[in-house]
Amino acid sequence: MTLFYQAVLRDGGQRLGPRLRRCFAAWARVEDDGSPLLEHSRGRTRATLADTEVCGRYALDVPTGAGRLRTTATWAAGRRPERSWVLVTVEGDLSPTAEPVRAPGFMPAYLATGRATDGAVPVEAGAHLVGPEEVKDLTLRLANRNRAVPLIVLTVDRTDPAVAAACADHLAEALAGVASVARLYDTKTQEDLNAWLGPDLSVFGGGLRTYLPGVRPGEESYAMRHQPRGGNAIRQHGTAALDVVVTGVVELSAHRQVPTDVRQAEPRVARVLSGVLDPADLHAAPPSPAAIAVPRPPKIPKQAAPKDPGSDPEPPAPEPVEAAAPAPDPPVPDGASANDDAPANDDAPANDGGLAAAIAARLADHLDDAVLEALVDMARGGDSETTALIKTMSAHLQALTRAVETTGLLGRHGSGDELERLRREYDRLEMDYVELQEHERKAQDRIRWLEGRLAEHADPVYGVQDDGPEGPWDAECLMDVVQRARKRLHRLDLPDTLDTEVSRLDVTYPRQRRRWTARAWDALRALDAYAAARAEDRFTGGFYDWCSRPLPGEPHIIPTMVSMKESDSVSGNPKFYRARVFRVPTELDPSGRVYMPAHIKLQPIGSPAPRLHFLDDAGGATGKVWIGYLGDHLPNTRTNLGPTPLSEALP
Repeated sequence: MTLFYQAVLRDGGQRLGPRLRRCFAAWARVEDDGSPLLEHSRGRTRATLADTEVCGRYALDVPTGAGRLRTTATWAAGRRPERSWVLVTVEGDLSPTAEPVRAPGFMPAYLATGRATDGAVPVEAGAHLVGPEEVKDLTLRLANRNRAVPLIVLTVDRTDPAVAAACADHLAEALAGVASVARLYDTKTQEDLNAWLGPDLSVFGGGLRTYLPGVRPGEESYAMRHQPRGGNAIRQHGTAALDVVVTGVVELSAHRQVPTDVRQAEPRVARVLSGVLDPADLHAAPPSPAAIAVPRPPKIPKQAAPKDPGSDPEPPAPEPVEAAAPAPDPPVPDGASANDDAPANDDAPANDGGLAAAIAARLADHLDDAVLEALVDMARGGDSETTALIKTMSAHLQALTRAVETTGLLGRHGSGDELERLRREYDRLEMDYVELQEHERKAQDRIRWLEGRLAEHADPVYGVQDDGPEGPWDAECLMDVVQRARKRLHRLDLPDTLDTEVSRLDVTYPRQRRRWTARAWDALRALDAYAAARAEDRFTGGFYDWCSRPLPGEPHIIPTMVSMKESDSVSGNPKFYRARVFRVPTELDPSGRVYMPAHIKLQPIGSPAPRLHFLDDAGGATGKVWIGYLGDHLPNTRTNLGPTPLSEALP
């Protein structure tokens, strides 16, 4: 599903859950009885309201032609009232003729119930009218370094003052939750504001300007990143001239980085609502290897047979009490038909949910025990199987689905209800899967750091981990990984042409992208470390050799993620060959373009299956590794549906 809209708000007001639920239910046209779980269906439209005292999630799923659009509002009470948060998302699939996504209709009503912020500045329900005495407050909002949402300022239209007011109200409604809108009262206010902004950032003439976070008057290297909109276009077309502004801000909201506490707690909300997780653990810190490595109680050994046949055997251990077998059915009297027993089976449909719940609970217990044992073994220095165990989660989930469907009992409930229940269960297990991946990666990094400390004091066989005891860096999206690599990994070159495909993955696959960020960052770190060692003559061989036999303590990835060439069917096909030709400096190739078959698999199979294509010149003139592509799988013999990279579109 594609993420179209995302609002992250802080709300320290009282009764956050009831306020948000009341506004959401009114917008979704659901008669809310206040129950902890309310599900409502009307045709193909489904609404769900579920909450507890500490968190909640409200969802509306509506059809959109061949696809669906899901609006979700999730909230959680923070450790302190001001840290309570609300996350609103709109995701799904839109047909080409569908209207563009705007802020959900309940957002203005919800914002009007309290004083929500983006974590730094207020996010209000309507446009804020700014007079001369309030210019200082507006400049403080603009200059606030922690501001996360754009601030749109509209100036006075002397010919028709009502136009500015109508445009401000339209923007405030369409961008509720993802932008703050301010309308200047008069020309005196406009002059005072422009005096502070300077000529490069000023706004005038009945127009507007969208100020992104990080306004620095007099220090902006590129002032046009704060896009203006002229007054003439607004006067001629009215609110229709604002569509480009609204679309740009809504798309920007999908890329906004979610705060760490929200990102960690949001997957746990579903577990709290389902009763799997205690509400007190909603904001609990992830377990560290030291906390996990607690000896388990010894298992009770089985009763052994006596060694000496002539000796008196020890009294056998008492057998566990088993449930009494059900009494046999009474014989059917003569003349009675088998259909007379039909009322005895009336409760069968009621037991179907219990059957599915029992299977799910048994599978969840098995996964928890297996993963915990693997993490304990890894923390103690044994051969860790955590990665393999986590990878089997998808197979276990499929086994659960098949086991439930094979019974044939659930069909009596109605396929729609059961499909919805399985979808919710799948979403919860998928979030657990991602969380376990993050914990496993942090545990491995912690072990490497401890080995590094050991190398400093005793055994030099281990290397030193650079990330320190706080563990590896966590990225919210792939664009964060690319930006950080450009700043910190000096042996890599990541051109701006990567951004198009990287952003497409971030926006189109908001859930899966959390799986890829850690792998992409680890892969880029490994390439950088390899290039440095190769350029400094500390290592001989290629990148695949580096991953198979890395220097002690240096970053690396598993060799199965690396492929140094393409198959003959790809290399020999002109279309597939051209898709893997990317731009490089002329010092590498006089034509400025080169074929890059070597790639790293961020996801080995499935769809999407992102790939990172690179050119290894670590041992050459530049001493660098050149990244040519980071995006979905390029076209090959098994699929012609892959994306067309920018390099193929270039002449």
